[in-house]
Amino acid sequence: MLPLEGLKIVDLSQGQQGPHAAVLLSDMGADVIKVEPRQGELGRGVRMSRRLDPVGGGASPTQALLLAHDRNKRGIVLDLTKDRGKEIIYKLAENSDVLLHNFRPGVMERMGLGYAVVSQYNKGIIYATASGYGPKGPGAGRRALDIAGQASGGIMMQTGAPGGPPVPVGAAVADQAGAMLLAFGIMVAIYVRERTGQGQEVDVSLLGAQMTLQAWELTYHLLTGQLPPRDPRGLGLVGGLWRIFKAQDRWLALAGVDDEHWAPFCEALGLKNLLRDKRFSSAEGRVEHRDDLVAILDEHFAKRPLAYWLKALEAADVVVAPVNSYADLLQDPQVIENEYITELKLPDGKAQKVVGVPVKLSKTPGRPQAPAPEVGQHTNEVLLQLGYSWDDIAKLIEEGVV
Repeated sequence: MLPLEGLKIVDLSQGQQGPHAAVLLSDMGADVIKVEPRQGELGRGVRMSRRLDPVGGGASPTQALLLAHDRNKRGIVLDLTKDRGKEIIYKLAENSDVLLHNFRPGVMERMGLGYAVVSQYNKGIIYATASGYGPKGPGAGRRALDIAGQASGGIMMQTGAPGGPPVPVGAAVADQAGAMLLAFGIMVAIYVRERTGQGQEVDVSLLGAQMTLQAWELTYHLLTGQLPPRDPRGLGLVGGLWRIFKAQDRWLALAGVDDEHWAPFCEALGLKNLLRDKRFSSAEGRVEHRDDLVAILDEHFAKRPLAYWLKALEAADVVVAPVNSYADLLQDPQVIENEYITELKLPDGKAQKVVGVPVKLSKTPGRPQAPAPEVGQHTNEVLLQLGYSWDDIAKLIEEGVV
């Protein structure tokens, strides 16, 4: 049994933030009906970077996006500009727990699909919005995608070298953080409904999600008026050895070396002479003279390969980790043992590796179950479940509603 079996979600969202929120719930067993226009959602038209191999192992960025953000879902097509298309949404809402979308403020209302209307068909519906900038304010109606969320939320300006240009994070962290928080918000609203019977609206924005990711750094600014310094090899608010170093073959990360671990650290590195250096005899001194210490360690770490340093430092109980590439992750025993990468059976019987479920439940674990649907793959199936006959479906097709 999957933990969210029986939970029904109508997903009108496109792209990443909304769709991935639904995937997080579908991996736990929720039945998600993906509603797309007849031409398919915008995620199906993602353009490949010119820097990518056009072959790419036989897969495209579009295929990867759909597998990551639309797996497990049942797909139907609807023309929401037509009254009969809206009628189907009302029937879906009547029989569902959640309606999820990422249209800008006012769009759903103009289509007759706003919360005030939909909740008339189901007073307990959780009406979830994946927004760009939140439901209020002068910028609420602006279009937004991941890079705009990173830019407006401040994380881009804090990333990179001191004095350098803003640097986008190397993954769609605005969309993904927004998706996680939206899934969390949906479950909180469902818990409230279980206690009170009341449905409600839930909004999570790219802007708000990015600010939540930086709660520590933003709070520092609120308290001091100062900006955390940029540090391309570490975290701006943390001094000392909280940073990355280049071994002979690969990079490693140290998560600080406190006074308790300073001697074991030096011994593990074969640098006992540092224990006699007054500049580094205390945590404060190691912060004050960090540049000198880092120069010494940069030269020393470059003498041996990563595996040697990991073994030596782990034996000294120093917090250390390899800086993994995606290829490295696939070989990491921790990733394998915890099924953070898992396999999904495809309709042709082949197995495809996908990102697994990060939340581990001991008795009712979730799992990826099916690939993303083709455009409209389950339209007839869903309409039949809603009570439409085959003759009704034929008329809807003739009218261009589905």
